[in-house]
Amino acid sequence: MNAHETFLCLDFGTSSLKVGCVTASGELLSFSRVHLIRSDSDIMSWPAERWLESVRTVIASGIPLGGCVGIVVSGNGPTLVPVDAVGSPVHPVLLWLDGRDERVADEGRSFFLPKARWLKIHRAEQYKNTRRFLGCPEYVIHALTGRAVAISPTEAFDEFIWTPQEICAHGLEADLFPEIVRPGRIVGPVSAEAATMFGIPAGVPVIAGGPDFLMSLVGTATVDPGTVCDRAGTSEGINFCTDVNVADDRLRTLPHIVPGLFNVAGILSSTGRLFEWFRQISGQTHVSYDTIVAKAAAISGATQLPQFFPALHRGASWEFSRGMFIELGAGHGPAEMGRAVIESIGYAVREAVEILEENGCTADRITVCGGQAKNGVWNQMKADIVGRVLEVPEIEDAELLGDACAGLVAIGRYPDVASAARAVYRPKQRFYPVEANHREFSRLYTRYRELYRRFSTALAQTQ
Repeated sequence: MNAHETFLCLDFGTSSLKVGCVTASGELLSFSRVHLIRSDSDIMSWPAERWLESVRTVIASGIPLGGCVGIVVSGNGPTLVPVDAVGSPVHPVLLWLDGRDERVADEGRSFFLPKARWLKIHRAEQYKNTRRFLGCPEYVIHALTGRAVAISPTEAFDEFIWTPQEICAHGLEADLFPEIVRPGRIVGPVSAEAATMFGIPAGVPVIAGGPDFLMSLVGTATVDPGTVCDRAGTSEGINFCTDVNVADDRLRTLPHIVPGLFNVAGILSSTGRLFEWFRQISGQTHVSYDTIVAKAAAISGATQLPQFFPALHRGASWEFSRGMFIELGAGHGPAEMGRAVIESIGYAVREAVEILEENGCTADRITVCGGQAKNGVWNQMKADIVGRVLEVPEIEDAELLGDACAGLVAIGRYPDVASAARAVYRPKQRFYPVEANHREFSRLYTRYRELYRRFSTALAQTQ
């Protein structure tokens, strides 16, 4: 294996672009992040061009491209960009979390087509000018190569992207939806036009990564039955790999990126957004994540602290919506409130783990990735709350290693992404639950759940 071979890995999260230069042996040579969200209004008026601007910014900063044998792109979803014949957006991006969906009567299974149908119903002129619908990573791939594709991890997953039958059922035109390709497929070379636009050498192969949450499974080697990862970003998911199709309304079961397997997940759709909200309302937008967590963790759990409920309703996913602080006193400040918010996230993770266990999805070790994985204080607190060993990978932004695995498949080093992941994944650190802390958090968790039950019941009776 040539030590000088590298992949430029681009992962477009909801709030930031993460860029890594990853070697063929799985070493992260350089890392850059570009924050994307600039205001609350961005969610409903997201300009797709911002993704391209962020790539230009990173390349201009001098990220090393010597020895680059491929550019791999992954990103958030289900997100859609309606574009015209030359690939220019005709409408702001329909982001996965913006609620703009129009489902057909039988509900269907596609995550993407309801967004296209929304455009047809509510923005008829823009729909008329649309020539292709592209996902988030696919929009960037199109800008790099001029080729339109849709990425689906396996044939079993295609119905969650789109199929001819579902396109018809949604009343949409089939030619608006490009061909489906698999992760690890070379879509095309960087075009001469893109080379000038981005400052990337023309001819470098551009490789399909995939949905970011699936690439994080690859990047944490969550590719064999019984493995589990906690992927935390703007949203969070406790993802369990299994060969059993689990049916529980509190969990989301989808085909895994490994054919024949399933990814069973407890979805916590708003944990990252909740923390950012707390930073804003507490006047700490310029205070680091690490500092806020450290101050919150330093407060004794034995002290009478406030509690925070992110939402007073139950559903298939944990969601920050109409939240509530209770038992908030005059002596409480940002640190106490921060601890309440952080504990509520930990309790949500614990509940998701317990629901998975009820369905036979049990694991003693959870691999954590994403921004939260970079904070040791929070990792220890989460291990104490959940009562499981937490493993932090060498590359915490696991999507980047997952992308590199897709690149390794593309250049023929491994037959599939699972084989690549097993070969190049490396753990960095483990956090073991402290028994005394776990007992205390278990007591607090029981009380928290009982308070939640009382308040949610009372609220329901007033509606």
